[in-house]
Amino acid sequence: MKKNLTVIGHRGIATAYPENTLISFEKAIEAGVDVIEFDVHMTMDGELVVTHDVTVNRCSNGTGEVSSYTLNRLKALDFGKWKGPEFAGTRIPTLDETLDLIFSRRPGMYLLVELKDDREAATRKVVDVLRRRGMIGNCLVLSFYPRQLRLVKALEPEITLQSFPLRYLKAPCADLYDFIDKVSIWNQEVTAAETEEFQRRGIAVDVYPVDDEFQLGKVIGTGIDSITTNAAHTVIPLLRERGLR
Repeated sequence: MKKNLTVIGHRGIATAYPENTLISFEKAIEAGVDVIEFDVHMTMDGELVVTHDVTVNRCSNGTGEVSSYTLNRLKALDFGKWKGPEFAGTRIPTLDETLDLIFSRRPGMYLLVELKDDREAATRKVVDVLRRRGMIGNCLVLSFYPRQLRLVKALEPEITLQSFPLRYLKAPCADLYDFIDKVSIWNQEVTAAETEEFQRRGIAVDVYPVDDEFQLGKVIGTGIDSITTNAAHTVIPLLRERGLR
């Protein structure tokens, strides 16, 4: 495994804190991640919020699709108690609130922004925020939706893009590898041969998830460029023990 392996905090530290919340991002920064990953949806009233699922069912005390809520209604939901009573009252963050928190803790932090909303309007709004905040060169934009990545590239040709092997995509895209910069491969599938093939094409390789010593051991030696972890507080000390950090 490479000495300078990049560690990406997936939804912050999702194993220990309510995922995609400010406390989760703060703890990931404290743990020493190189990159913070989070997911973006657009509300009914056109606001950008950070949460993973299409619905609020799993991670809040509400029900229904994120896109059916106004921001004010989303802010009234509890996005923490599902993870533990100590997190009761945690609110869903907007994209701007997320960026404010991250950069107040670590100016210049690199980001992995996943587009979970397959609407052009949502993608345009995300790009507008990244542009307004001077972040085009300081992030990767990730999506399972090739058409949204293509739109991002059209809007900002210098931005870097991350996706997945073609077999993972929500829709076919024969030329995907011609315009993306990085792929993420599931840890149970990653091989040195596939990693080398992507890197030969100029595409960096990430593996997900790497949350414990067993999963870390599986991917060592495959030549990957980064790992995405839900448990940075566990994995970073393991990397240090192995002299990889």
